[in-house]
Amino acid sequence: MTEALAQLAWALLATCGFGLLFRAPLRDLPVAALGGALAWGAFLASKALTGSPNLAYFAASFAVGVYAEFMAALLKRPATLFILSAIIPLVPGGGMYYTMFHAVSGDASRAASAGFDTILAAGGIAGGLAVASAASRILWLKKPRPRTPGHGRRTT
Repeated sequence: MTEALAQLAWALLATCGFGLLFRAPLRDLPVAALGGALAWGAFLASKALTGSPNLAYFAASFAVGVYAEFMAALLKRPATLFILSAIIPLVPGGGMYYTMFHAVSGDASRAASAGFDTILAAGGIAGGLAVASAASRILWLKKPRPRTPGHGRRTT
């Protein structure tokens, strides 16, 4: 339990650091950092429940996507502001490193295995964000505004 809390704290701090690096507005930094902690917490919980890291990546990025869309609607900000920072703890950097390490070491089978796992993780992250974005638009957040006659047309 203590280790999980430490990991959540590190995820929050790392997200905050990347938010600063990405020049997120300071007023939105706490919300983005909380999203990073949510991402890592959802990943840990999903991995513990399912045992599948790929499903955990999908579930965690889905949680981040829903969180970002909700906060964007609530605070009247773009969702990408929260997604870019909050997704940082999920980026499979270790998988990319080990893929290159094994490739440079000449171990093609381990490089291919690590590369495939990394691609699955990245696909899970992209899929989770896409499903969350689509679901939020369909369900509640981005309902299209009714068009008014003549709106957007130029008359000369």
